[in-house]
Amino acid sequence: MAVTRRFIVLTSLGLPLLALSVFTGRHTFVFIVFNTIIFGLLTLDFVMSLKAAGNNIEILPGADDKLYFGSDNDIIFYVKNNYAKSLKLCLKDSLPDRHFTVTDASGMERIIEPGANAVLRYTVRPSKRGAFMFPKIYGYVYSKMGFCRLYFERDLPREYKVYPDLRDLGRYRLITQNKRLLPNGERIVRLRGPGTEFESLREYVEGDDFRKINWMATARENKIVVNQYRIEKSQPVFTLIDAGRPMSYSMRGYKKLDYAINAALILSDIVNRQGDNSGLMVFDAGVRTCVLPGKGCVHRNRLMEALYHIEDTKSTSDYEGAFMELINRQKRQGLVFLFTDFESPEQAGELAACVQIIKKRHTPLIILMENDSLKRMAESSDQSERAVYERAGAIKFLEKRKAAIRTINAQGIACLESPAEGFALMAVNSYLRARR
Repeated sequence: MAVTRRFIVLTSLGLPLLALSVFTGRHTFVFIVFNTIIFGLLTLDFVMSLKAAGNNIEILPGADDKLYFGSDNDIIFYVKNNYAKSLKLCLKDSLPDRHFTVTDASGMERIIEPGANAVLRYTVRPSKRGAFMFPKIYGYVYSKMGFCRLYFERDLPREYKVYPDLRDLGRYRLITQNKRLLPNGERIVRLRGPGTEFESLREYVEGDDFRKINWMATARENKIVVNQYRIEKSQPVFTLIDAGRPMSYSMRGYKKLDYAINAALILSDIVNRQGDNSGLMVFDAGVRTCVLPGKGCVHRNRLMEALYHIEDTKSTSDYEGAFMELINRQKRQGLVFLFTDFESPEQAGELAACVQIIKKRHTPLIILMENDSLKRMAESSDQSERAVYERAGAIKFLEKRKAAIRTINAQGIACLESPAEGFALMAVNSYLRARR
């Protein structure tokens, strides 16, 4: 129990009587009587309202157990007042750890009429993916006279799964439906020629490739006829996510791995909507999870379940082992996106050597994330002695990094670098360009 502001204000009315009793020696009896009445009312109010804080309040959690990483999520409670009179109720949930921030709790206080139902909610923002238990619910009701609050506690165990945030998925879907590349609006034209899947025959026109001439149809029709192709459907597109040490560093408040996971889910959705099959592999020192290429709602849910609990490690990633596992699992030729990073030119050389394993059968594409802290350090205009040394070191490191990327590209392996906020954008555009 705790007293309310109303009781404190009422009690403060006895201060003049207290002052008079101290300075004049009179009115002491009146002061004692006044306080006796006040505390008697508080006791009566508490006893009369004690039953209201008992089992007369039904609390049920909402059915949705999914939360989304880094975004505002509503957690809902359904409350029923079984008490004979109206209650002013306030609830507070038990957050499991520091990875949850309440951004709006105004919806957790409500006056509920007798026998009525109410929906109470608050908004929380998770900063970590995974499964979390919310064990209890705390609350209080105001007494009938409003002199005190009566607290209660209920065991209400619930498990919430925090999934990667896909708030921008609708925007990516809309833009790719309009057949545009995302950054500059370049059109994605459905070219008939570059594909490998036969579609139909048509008459030769000037400029057609002579290798497309269908000689049997030409002899039959007595005119030059060429094969018409379209882009092959249901091609496998694998996304490999490195969960090792290089992806454990934070960028703009989130880890590199979080950006990679969001990009992988967005890319997989776009791949499926373009008619291809999306697959997934997460690895560090070993392969942690693998989802074979597929499409549809069941496949999308399988990807979400595979990724929501993945955490980074400080281990050295085994590229060779992961790529050999991919070769064994995926026999059909496809496109492979690798979300990773390296900390030194030596690691870049090791990565390029290992990628040759999958290059024999698949088309690999490596997407790295820019180190924005080093980039800001290299572009700093601070002229202090420490800043000058830091700027020189950052510039040297970035130059070595660019040289390593050029070396990888020179070996016939596409290697791109993207800012953290444009990581998913880079992946989707690279897929659309490769598909053309």
